[in-house]
Amino acid sequence: MLLACAIVLVAAAVSSAVVVLEEVHTLTNALGQNGSLKVAPGELASAGAGEPQTLLLVGDDQRSLTKYYHVAVPHLANEMLLVRIDPSKPYISMMSIPRELWVPIHLTNDQTLAPNRINSAYTYGIGPLVATLKKEIGISVNHVIVITFGRFKRAVDEMGCVYSTVDRRYYHANVPGGQQYQEINLQPGYQKLCGPDSLQFVSYRHGDTSQVRDARDQSFLLDVKKQYGPTLVSNIHKFESIFGQAVQTDQGLQSTGGVLSLLDTLVSSSGRRVRQVHFQATLGPSNDTATPQQIQANVHAFLFGGSSQLPIQHTAAVAHDVHKNKQHVTTQLPMEPTTAAQLSEARGAAANEPFPLEYPRVQDRGGAGVPTALRSYIIHAPGGSGYPIYTAVFATATLGQFYDVQGATWTTAPQFDSPDQTVTVGGRTYYLFYEGSNLKMVAWYEHDAVYWIRNTLTDDLANGEMVAIAEQTEPFTTSAAPGKHPTILQETGVPSRPTRTTTTSLRETLGGIGGLIAVLGLPLLLIYAVRRRRQLVTVRTELATAAPAGARLTASLAHIPDVPITPPPIGAMPPLGSRLTPGHVSVHEARISRVRVLIALVLLLIIAGAVTAVLLLSSGGGSTTTANSAAAAQAAVSPAKPPVPAIPVTVLNSGTAQGAAKNLAVALRSQGVTVANVGNVGERRPPGVEVLYVPGKQGEAKKLASLLSTKQATVAPIDPVAAAAAGPSAQVVVVIS
Repeated sequence: MLLACAIVLVAAAVSSAVVVLEEVHTLTNALGQNGSLKVAPGELASAGAGEPQTLLLVGDDQRSLTKYYHVAVPHLANEMLLVRIDPSKPYISMMSIPRELWVPIHLTNDQTLAPNRINSAYTYGIGPLVATLKKEIGISVNHVIVITFGRFKRAVDEMGCVYSTVDRRYYHANVPGGQQYQEINLQPGYQKLCGPDSLQFVSYRHGDTSQVRDARDQSFLLDVKKQYGPTLVSNIHKFESIFGQAVQTDQGLQSTGGVLSLLDTLVSSSGRRVRQVHFQATLGPSNDTATPQQIQANVHAFLFGGSSQLPIQHTAAVAHDVHKNKQHVTTQLPMEPTTAAQLSEARGAAANEPFPLEYPRVQDRGGAGVPTALRSYIIHAPGGSGYPIYTAVFATATLGQFYDVQGATWTTAPQFDSPDQTVTVGGRTYYLFYEGSNLKMVAWYEHDAVYWIRNTLTDDLANGEMVAIAEQTEPFTTSAAPGKHPTILQETGVPSRPTRTTTTSLRETLGGIGGLIAVLGLPLLLIYAVRRRRQLVTVRTELATAAPAGARLTASLAHIPDVPITPPPIGAMPPLGSRLTPGHVSVHEARISRVRVLIALVLLLIIAGAVTAVLLLSSGGGSTTTANSAAAAQAAVSPAKPPVPAIPVTVLNSGTAQGAAKNLAVALRSQGVTVANVGNVGERRPPGVEVLYVPGKQGEAKKLASLLSTKQATVAPIDPVAAAAAGPSAQVVVVIS
């Protein structure tokens, strides 16, 4: 048996290894579609399986002759993004090297060229760029991945486009006599970016600082991860093909050993958050410089810095403090009230919105002098459904830094998945999303919509400012405006089944008695028949046994000599033949006669009861007027049955009571509701019952709420936490606390 178990284990291990190696082989083939980068031995650092690794992602902006470039653009590193994957750290670090950083250029033959922009090192090849990063920045690279403009654009289209936030208005058109550079035309707000627009967004290099440009690239990549990360495993071959066609890698990532080593490190770091490290440098008009102290601080932050814990408790304390001291926000934080002109513009736009427009009553003090931009548009979900959405763009004191206040009726957009924290303040629940220890986004749900504040690309707003802006973002609505408050139903919970309070007529009583006689008589008759059958079988067995015994006795007596036998007196003989005497026969016949009479009476009662029940309980037993009156009376005293949702419902428990969701599901099923799933929510929710719905299913949610009658319940759009717990197919969710 032990040998058999060992064979099974070895076979399973071999099968798993074969599957893994097949996947690795598929990935290496995909990565080899564009050939390998020319990297000399020793230029890239080696790393064992599961050890920390640093990847260099290079955006190659080499382009042929264009209408605004009179010469072909050489190979320049438009983007140099370092990614650090360390299984011992609770996060994955990303840091972009400013392309305008002024440093000496180091070639692979130990030759050093005069200082230049660091992106020019890529003109001499990937080797010089890696060598310059190692000697001037102090970071060794394990693998290199390069993508060109054209391949990037095709990859985004093949993935299915990316939902990302354009932080401000981007526009430039080349006109005669004006500046000639890359054209761009993007409106602000959360939107679907496909190939051409996404390329414009990540490659634009004018009108802001190098830090903002690099943060723009990182922000887009994080949105790609947010949207497609959860579906990566189920679509692995699709993404392998897209990725392989889009990039060019070093030889190490085209070998089984190199891919397995990197995959081991990635698996060890699975589920880690991504933190952005902003490269600190002195920004100049055309070039950036960094002192040795700045470079050392940047490298330390990239390799070792960052807290392993989110500032959850501190942010919650700040949120409650801001709510209690609203009037002191502008004195304690670098903020000031929004102007009357801003509010007037927002109020005018709110009149044309199909849902309440919410607008902040405070703004960052540093950008108060910059005009705000307010835009309304339609965003289309992956299925094609369109949702109204608006964005208000506010500036900060830093060049190129803008934050956005937005609202939309698309409550299940990818960016709202998996919040890092929830805080309930003043009756409103905020969903907080971090990048490192900085708040990137604050969202909340009300009025059948979702609203959120998006930080600048480099997280220029402190956590307190983000919370204060969200807390003082209020709607422009009237008391009669639909959806101003979450729909609160008067009766919620799970009701007991309705009881009938009708009277019983004499006809129904007699019919019931007759039916009862018929029902009780049948089992009695059946019992008597069974008993008589058993008695008959016993008698037959005795007769069959007695016959052979008598024959054997006769045979044995035939061999005995004749002996005169004197019969005993008549009175002394045993009553063996007593049943055959005339007296006993008459008694037996009398018993049979009584039994037959009893059986006949029982049968007669059963038949009479059944006939009486049928005649008296049938609809023809009374007049039409009487029947209609009875039906009307019954309808008057019986409550109307509430409508039942036509779609499956998911029931979740967020409280401490064990089995609450299961009990609620049982009660709902008794009302005719289809319950698809029962589960739990991994966070505490407000006490009571919530009926949550995806866009377009509010009517079904209200039907479900009408079945509940013991507690107050809130009908509202579904939030990310509940959506994640219920699953992607859930449309209406009940959360009980």
